[in-house]
Amino acid sequence: MSQGAIFGFGCVIFFIVLTGAFLYGLATIREAAERENFRPDNRHG
Repeated sequence: MSQGAIFGFGCVIFFIVLTGAFLYGLATIREAAERENFRPDNRHG
């Protein structure tokens, strides 16, 4: 494989892993926030 193909493949893998980690972290934080303090009234201050 050429360097360009290897670089492109690495970018695709990195993008997929980064997106998956971001979505997983977002879902985990949202679930934890809803579980610990499920109070919509406190969001207004």
